[in-house]
Amino acid sequence: MICRLIVLIVVLLISFVCSPSWAQDDGQLPESVSVKTYQEWQLEIIRLKEADRVRDLAMKNLIRRIEQLERAVAVDAHEEEPSIETSENTLSVASAEEKLRLQQEGEENYQLIEEAFEQRLSRQGGMLLAPYRLTYDLSFSYAHASYDSIVVDGFTVYPVLVIGDIVAEKVRRDIMTSNHTFRLGLPWETQLDLTFPFGYERKRSFRDDGTHVAHETNGLGDISLGLSYQLINGSTFWPDTVIALNWKSTSGDDPYRQEDTDKPSFGTGFETWGVSMTSIAVADPIVVFGGLSATYTPKSNKSIGAIRPGESFGGNLGMALSLNLDTSLSFNYSFNYSLETEINNQDIYGSDQTTSTFGIGLSRAKSDSYAMDIDLSIGLTRDATDFQLSVSFPFELSLLNN
Repeated sequence: MICRLIVLIVVLLISFVCSPSWAQDDGQLPESVSVKTYQEWQLEIIRLKEADRVRDLAMKNLIRRIEQLERAVAVDAHEEEPSIETSENTLSVASAEEKLRLQQEGEENYQLIEEAFEQRLSRQGGMLLAPYRLTYDLSFSYAHASYDSIVVDGFTVYPVLVIGDIVAEKVRRDIMTSNHTFRLGLPWETQLDLTFPFGYERKRSFRDDGTHVAHETNGLGDISLGLSYQLINGSTFWPDTVIALNWKSTSGDDPYRQEDTDKPSFGTGFETWGVSMTSIAVADPIVVFGGLSATYTPKSNKSIGAIRPGESFGGNLGMALSLNLDTSLSFNYSFNYSLETEINNQDIYGSDQTTSTFGIGLSRAKSDSYAMDIDLSIGLTRDATDFQLSVSFPFELSLLNN
């Protein structure tokens, strides 16, 4: 539109310059007309025709130029459209790649969160390993216990009392343990656990007569074996539930067969059978877990008679909180009550025990196959250990080639 307006103005200007002044304001012909000869009129006509020809040529050139400009504008507009489409396609591809990258990062983050919880829940017995996955859990712990006891005839079978002279004493025990636990995931949603405990213990006794006795021991403890089964897979209405059957051997030193009865031992001298059930419920980023347990110890003949420790019943409740992608913090409370011990079918009054502890744990997944756990357990009752600090390093590997 602007170009056409320019052409019109140019045409008007040319017409004004080339057109003769035929009349004056008063409507009379100029004096020069009357004196012009015939030849002069012919020259004037030729000049006017030449002027018209020049004007037409100029107009044609202008029109041609306008058409060229219009075609150029149309070509530019046509070339810009593919570039816009290309940009849109590029943005679409980039958006799809970004979405895929975010999805992959989300899956990796969720896997890291699961790994941060997995070691904690495996130790609690609420999560099983995948088939043919093996975990080696190396742990170190230090525990301190202190209690007052009554020694009868200088012979104490903890927590059993024997007839004799009565002597009051304060006992301090420092226990350092190294546990080597192997967990193997099996088909049919089962898992096998095997634990070898090694330890060192120092026991000091301070009697009211002013004497002080110290004993030390080290060696292998009671080896334990467990089999776990996934009873319920988690759903909207039911949490994941695992049941486990455990057996503890008598591989450690038997305190009833030692010559020095005051010397500590890492064995109990009794086989023990136990059953437990643990459930977990996930409400990201929190996992709540809890369980019940019961143990039974068969009667065994010892040097002082037929002894049958009382059955025990317990439970625990806790939660694990994800701090970030590879770290979780856990809190748990456990309770256990043991019935009175029998000697020759007679209950030993006061031999029942109530232990209650509160624990804080920190788990950090260093990689897909390596983690670190730190646990602090604080005793809440007189029968419980005062405190226990544990550090463990679980290593996981697959027995099948991927």
